[in-house]
Amino acid sequence: MHRRLGVLLGLVVLAVLALLLPQFGGDYYVHIFALVFTNVILAASLRPSLTCGQLNIGHSAFMSIGAYTSALLAKNLAVPFEISLLGGALLATAVGWAIGYPSLRLRGVYFAMVTVAFVEVIRLIAQLWVPLTRGMSGLSGIPKPSVLGMTLSTRTGQYYLALVLMLATLLVLWKLEHSRLGLIWRSIGMADHLAQSLGVNIARHKLLAFMLGCFFAGIAGGFYAHFIRFLFPPEFGFLMATNILVYNYVGGRGHFVGPIVGAVFLSLLSEPFRGSPYETIFFSIAMLLTILFLPGGLITLPRKLAELRWWRTASAPTPSPAA
Repeated sequence: MHRRLGVLLGLVVLAVLALLLPQFGGDYYVHIFALVFTNVILAASLRPSLTCGQLNIGHSAFMSIGAYTSALLAKNLAVPFEISLLGGALLATAVGWAIGYPSLRLRGVYFAMVTVAFVEVIRLIAQLWVPLTRGMSGLSGIPKPSVLGMTLSTRTGQYYLALVLMLATLLVLWKLEHSRLGLIWRSIGMADHLAQSLGVNIARHKLLAFMLGCFFAGIAGGFYAHFIRFLFPPEFGFLMATNILVYNYVGGRGHFVGPIVGAVFLSLLSEPFRGSPYETIFFSIAMLLTILFLPGGLITLPRKLAELRWWRTASAPTPSPAA
């Protein structure tokens, strides 16, 4: 109970700091943190699948579906931002059902291979369907996001929209994880045969976790499209998919806050390497160091430091009494 209150208090403090950021930072920091919030949505929305034991490396494909769907609806059909964003998320969910229904019976590396292949399929479709997506020329001229008919023309307004979407996503995922459904997901991840013997429909609950992640990945993709206003097929490829997975493992899969910590930490530290080959090297080194020294992720670092401090105190020699 105290641990849960501490987590909620920490999230409230971070939300207050995020609200005050535009007042003290420039447009550059507003832009960067809006992208960080998008990465948090992606990392947190992958957690239900990982909790069920699914090694999903295809999350960027559903982000791509949400991004292109929302952008094309708003640009070609003048659909309001709210409807186009929801349309992209729903299409990503529908495609997730079509992919997940036949493939979720696979386990381990076999399911991972299917998701990797799906990432490449979606990337090639976006690259080769030139009349619709403009292919490698990129889809430009995407309208800016709007709320209730009011266009958010400034970076600050778009930043607050990203913050609201992130907080709403985290609230929904947190409530689900701490409900009976979240308990079933954890039981499937720990021992699916035992859960099945107790009457749990394994396939249905895995599919539900997978589709939930697809929905929020579509939300993140839709916002990203209207925020950047330019879509390029290769940016939704295998590299982004692995980055989303690394956010969860570096942050820590053992707690709800883990993906949040991993996404914020790696997004900010990798910013100087963005778009360069060193970005891949940075993520590889971060993953390797975490596996070697912090198997539980960055969220276990305070406990490790406390144990180290206790060990040093316990092993320190006691002074001998004065004669």
